[in-house]
Amino acid sequence: MLTPNKIVIVGAGRIAHHLGKRLRAKGLCVTQVLSRSAGPGQELAAELRSEWSDRWSDIHPDADWVLLAVRDDAIEEVGAALAPYAQAALVTHTSGATQGAVLEPYFKRSGVFYPLQSFSTERMPVWSKIPFCIDARSEADVVLLMKVAKIIGNLAYRVNDDQRSVLHVAAVFANNFANHCFAIAEKIMEEKGLPFELLHPLMEETLAKALQDSPARMQTGPAMRGDTDTIRRHLEGLEQHPAWRELYRGMSQSINPAVRLPAAKRQKKS
Repeated sequence: MLTPNKIVIVGAGRIAHHLGKRLRAKGLCVTQVLSRSAGPGQELAAELRSEWSDRWSDIHPDADWVLLAVRDDAIEEVGAALAPYAQAALVTHTSGATQGAVLEPYFKRSGVFYPLQSFSTERMPVWSKIPFCIDARSEADVVLLMKVAKIIGNLAYRVNDDQRSVLHVAAVFANNFANHCFAIAEKIMEEKGLPFELLHPLMEETLAKALQDSPARMQTGPAMRGDTDTIRRHLEGLEQHPAWRELYRGMSQSINPAVRLPAAKRQKKS
C-alpha cells in the first residue's frame, strides 16, 4: 500500500479537525468520522465530505488507517471498544504522553502518529514546520506513516515510546510552562495598567535567541548575575501572589543554584 485509501478519524476535537482537513487537502481520503459528540463530529464529517457515526460498531470494516485523535485518558478505552470491528486496520493515536504499546493488546497493527505542535481553533498550522513523531510495530507501517507525514508536512522522525515520553516533558517546558509565564507577565502588567504589548519585542527576541543558539548560553537576568538585591525587590513585589512568588523563587534557583535567595515567608495560619 503506497498510502492509506480509507482513513477513519476517531474524535472531533482540535487535532481531529486540523489533521482531517489537512489529509483531505493533500488528496488523502477520510471516509468516516467517529465521535461521541454529535455536533462537532457531524460538522467535521461535513467538512471532509465523509460519513459520521457515534457507534464504534459502524466503523468501516475495510478501513486502512484508524487515527485516534481523542483525549489521552480515553485512548485505551476507545481502542478496546473499536478492537472487535477494526482488526485489519492500522490503528494509531496522536498523543505524545501515551505509550504506543497501550494499543498493542487490541490490534495486530498499531502505532503512534504524533504531531509535535499545540493546535488551536484560531490559528492555521504551518504544516511544513511541524515535526511528526512516528512509531509502529512493523517496519512496513513505519514506512507508511512516514510517507503520510511527508505528504501532509515536511518533518518526520521515528521516535520510540521512551524517547517520546521525554520529548513530551521537554515540550511542556518549552510550550505550556513558557506560555504560563507569559500569562503571569500579562496579569502583572494589567494590575499596573501597563499594556502587555510592551513586552512583545522582548518575548520575540528571547525566542529568536533561543532558536539561534543554546538557550542556556543566552540566559540573562538577575538570577544569572547573582543580583540578590533585585531578586529581593521582585519577591517583595509579588507578596500578593504567593504562587507566582514561589514560582519566581524556584525558577531563579534553577537558573543559578548558587544564587542566595531571601528566606521564603511562612504562610500565616487562619
